[in-house]
Amino acid sequence: MFYSDLHIHSKYSRATSSNLTFSYLLYWATLKGITLLGTGDILHPKWQEEFQKFLSFDENTGFYRIKTTYLSQMDILNQSLFTKYYDNNTYFIPTVETSHIYKDGEKVRRIHLVTIFKNFENAKKISTFLSNEGYNLTSDGRPIMGLSVYNYLQLLLNIIKPENFILIPAHIWTPWFALLGSKSGYNSIQEAFKDLTSYVKSLETGLSSDPKMNRLIPEIDNFLLVSNSDAHSPQKLGREANIHQELKNVNTLFETLTTGKNLYGTIEFYPQEGRYFGDGHRKCNIYYTPEQSKNHNNLCPKCGKPLTLGVLHRVHDLSNSRSSPNQSLLQKYKSIYSVPLIAIIGQLLGKKENSVYVKREYFEVIKHLGQELKVLHELDISTIQKYNPKLACLIKNMREGKLNIKPGYDGLYGKVKINSNNCQEKQLTII
Repeated sequence: MFYSDLHIHSKYSRATSSNLTFSYLLYWATLKGITLLGTGDILHPKWQEEFQKFLSFDENTGFYRIKTTYLSQMDILNQSLFTKYYDNNTYFIPTVETSHIYKDGEKVRRIHLVTIFKNFENAKKISTFLSNEGYNLTSDGRPIMGLSVYNYLQLLLNIIKPENFILIPAHIWTPWFALLGSKSGYNSIQEAFKDLTSYVKSLETGLSSDPKMNRLIPEIDNFLLVSNSDAHSPQKLGREANIHQELKNVNTLFETLTTGKNLYGTIEFYPQEGRYFGDGHRKCNIYYTPEQSKNHNNLCPKCGKPLTLGVLHRVHDLSNSRSSPNQSLLQKYKSIYSVPLIAIIGQLLGKKENSVYVKREYFEVIKHLGQELKVLHELDISTIQKYNPKLACLIKNMREGKLNIKPGYDGLYGKVKINSNNCQEKQLTII
């Protein structure tokens, strides 16, 4: 299997880590086992300069890879571990998330889109045009535009050929910045893209929804569902990802994202862990299910202000009374649910994920068992058990969905804990 993560950011996006450099992106993609990574922020002039400085075009695949001369100069955490797993087949492709804020139908729309460019030259054409039109591409790696999503797609089609880009509405259910979001989105994809809807082939589910939820919506039957991390720090790469049966070159990728061919499925965040899964008002510590919200007229019982209606509520509103998801599409593409390895180790050790002990043991697990996504989803439990029985038990329970989850709401992440009642007490040895 091959993994891709196509929606990420660079250090030039607001509220992101300064470690989002090509060094650390390559480093963490390698430790995670990700074959193809989007660059993010490819319209930003300084990120374009770094792209050209550190990456070179690979003629065999049509992707980009780190220049050989730069590999020896990388400033990373664990050079020996990187060297163990890097085999010169971790690639990049130019991508960007754009933020569209505009008025349509007497309502202010705030929508994020992901654009995947077939090559750097096409991305450069778009950034040059936007700069000449007066758009500020330097203030944020995720450029803010007054262009509607319809006009942005039209712009892409006018400047570069449709076969040279893929447009994917990002995290489509997020209340504040998404195509179908409750606060500023539309009630359908067709309403947003009108006669250009046929050029949109894929939708990104986002952290707060999964394919089961999306397949409750009849209109979404016409679209492929993809998942990406939307990482704001390199350690978060791969928390959601796409699983490919084949990923030979850029043409294979584009075929997969437009037709579904060679797409095995997706790595999924448990949607309840997402920041906008449920309804609520964080300031008043109120969490509601959609039914409870409706019983309170969607208002906070403490302060009387409108609740932030989450993804689950919005999905139910747009499902047109479809009571169960489209099973044929769910069976066609697998949904592999995941808890990050560092979170599992944190639970095992009884320590916070960012503690030095958890980080140290994370690298030991990678060293002895392999890259993270393979450990979590491919490696035989018996092999993990030889390394540590309790870790094996936790991963087995994670794969089987034996979890306790406190749902997220109103910008607050949910909390996931793997059921460990049947797991041995043996702890990992801190080396």
